Amino acid sequence: MITRRFFLECLTAAAASALPLPALARLSASEPVTETRLMMGTFVTIKISGVSRGQAADAAGRAFERMAELEGVLTRFDSASPLGELNRAGSLRDAPPALMTVMRAAARMHSLTAGAFDPTILPLLERLEEQPAGLTAREFAEYREHMGMDRVTLGEKGLHCARSGMKLSLDGIAKGYIADEGARLLHEEGVHNFLINAGGDLVASGGKDGTPWRVAVENPEKYRGRTAFPAVLNLSGQALATSGGYENVLGKGQGLNHILNPATGVCSTLPSASVLAPSALQADALATALCVLPQPLAFAETLPQAACLLVLPDGSTRRSSRWS
Repeated sequence: MITRRFFLECLTAAAASALPLPALARLSASEPVTETRLMMGTFVTIKISGVSRGQAADAAGRAFERMAELEGVLTRFDSASPLGELNRAGSLRDAPPALMTVMRAAARMHSLTAGAFDPTILPLLERLEEQPAGLTAREFAEYREHMGMDRVTLGEKGLHCARSGMKLSLDGIAKGYIADEGARLLHEEGVHNFLINAGGDLVASGGKDGTPWRVAVENPEKYRGRTAFPAVLNLSGQALATSGGYENVLGKGQGLNHILNPATGVCSTLPSASVLAPSALQADALATALCVLPQPLAFAETLPQAACLLVLPDGSTRRSSRWS
C-alpha cells in the first residue's frame, strides 16, 4: 500500500538524485558515503564514514543484500515467504533461523510488555484494513479467541499456532531486527562508523569526523505542516525507533490506525513514541508497545537500558529520565 509518507519520501529521493554534477562535486570529501535503497515498503539509507569510498560501497552493498534476504523471510505480504506459509498453514517445520530468532524475541517482548506487543494481532488488523470501522464487543471477543503469543508454540526449529485462523505480523519488530543485522554485517566488513536509517528505525555506530551522528525525532504533525522536531540528539552505539498512528491511517476520518491495543481492539491515540535502546529490534518493539500501554512513561522507567520520548495529543512531550 502506498502511503502519503512513502509518496513524499519518493519525491525527496528523486530531488536528491537530480542534483547536477557540479553540485555533487562540491560535496566535502569528508561527507559520508551514502546509499539508499527501497525495501520493506520504505527507503533504507546507509551512511558510512571513516573508510575509503570503495570499502564503504562494497560493505553497504553486502549489508543491503543481507537485509533484502531477511525481508524475504520475515514479510507477511508474500504468501510464499516462511511467515506467509505459517499464516496460511498454521504451522511451519524447519523454520529459517532468522524467523525463529525474531519469533523468540517477539515472545519475550510480549511477556515483557504484558501483552501490549502482540504479533498475533494480524487478523484484527486485516479486518480493519478491509473495513475501517470500529468493532462491536462481540466481534472483538471473537478475534480475541485467535490472539495471544501464549497460543504460539516455538519449538527448536518449528512453529505452531494453537487456533485455526491465527496469523502473525512481525511488522513491529522485523524492521528493527533487519537493521541490526545490516549493522552486524557492516562491523564484519570492518566498517565501524555508520548510520542505518530503515524508515525511522535507526542504528548508529561511531560517528562522522569524530562526532556522534546527529538525528532527529519526526513530528507526528508533519503532514499538517508542523515540522519542528520534538527532539534532536546525538546517537552512537545505540538504536532509535519511533512508532505512531500518523503514518498508516485506516480509512478517512475514522480515527483508526495500524497500532492496535491487543487488550481492547482500540487504535492507539498517542501520536508517537520514540525509544532509545541497545538494539533496533528492542527499540522497534518497545515503541509499538508504548503506544498502547496505559502508563507508557512509568513502564519505560522500569527498563534499565531503554529510554523514551512521548508526543502527546496536545503536542507536548514527555520523556523518561534516561532520555538523553
